[in-house]
Amino acid sequence: MVQHGGDGWVVEENRTTVPGAPSQTCFVTSFSWCRKKQVLDLEEEGLWPELLDSGRIEICVSDWWGARHDSGCMYRLLVQLLDANQTVLDKFSAVPDPIPQWNNNACLHVTHVFSNIKMGVRFVSFEHWGQDTQFWAGHYGARVTNSSVIVRVRLS
Repeated sequence: MVQHGGDGWVVEENRTTVPGAPSQTCFVTSFSWCRKKQVLDLEEEGLWPELLDSGRIEICVSDWWGARHDSGCMYRLLVQLLDANQTVLDKFSAVPDPIPQWNNNACLHVTHVFSNIKMGVRFVSFEHWGQDTQFWAGHYGARVTNSSVIVRVRLS
């Protein structure tokens, strides 16, 4: 699901190298809140209910975000663990302080690990938002890239 605020989302080259990113491009937001949401079906991704309910998994989420040097930006992240009926079992949110204008192309990393996961998790909802702080027409807002959701199995 994509919500285009202002002039919407575009794809551009990163202004700062993001370590480990397979592609050095990013999604760029505009002067009003832009939002992207994806819901991952863990069973469709190859995980089976017995493993998901075993108490031995961790779900690691990661997102890189940053700003243009000449414009500050705001960013939000909301990740929810959902059951088969899409009921929220757990959630993580990040609303970091805005990056100010004249920031040397700042790039920041948000991570979280869900552990002690409740039985019944079947979906992960990953949603991020961004906008610029100057309210300029065009695409001067938060730049998001290299988002990931990784399921790890603990061997013990």
